[in-house]
Amino acid sequence: MNKEKYLNEVEKRLRLMFQASREGYKVVPVERHRLEGFMRAGVFMGVVSNEELAALMADCHQNIFGKTIEQRKAEKSSLWQEEAIDYRQYEQPAYERKG
Repeated sequence: MNKEKYLNEVEKRLRLMFQASREGYKVVPVERHRLEGFMRAGVFMGVVSNEELAALMADCHQNIFGKTIEQRKAEKSSLWQEEAIDYRQYEQPAYERKG
């Protein structure tokens, strides 16, 4: 297999996945797993290294989102920790709460 052709295909698939995510669409797990398998197969066959794929993924992510994968993960995790929900009222059985 031609390394350049393989990397172009991986980049195309990464871009599609990242663009869908940027536009608010949830990436179908089957497609994500196919891409991961395709990438692992390239490493297994010796066409490309894990480091090369990681660099390609980082570049695609930076181009699509304008930030690194780590920066985006940090932003996403901070969005949900704004307020702690107090679940103590649900510790009592429902039939007792209705009382």
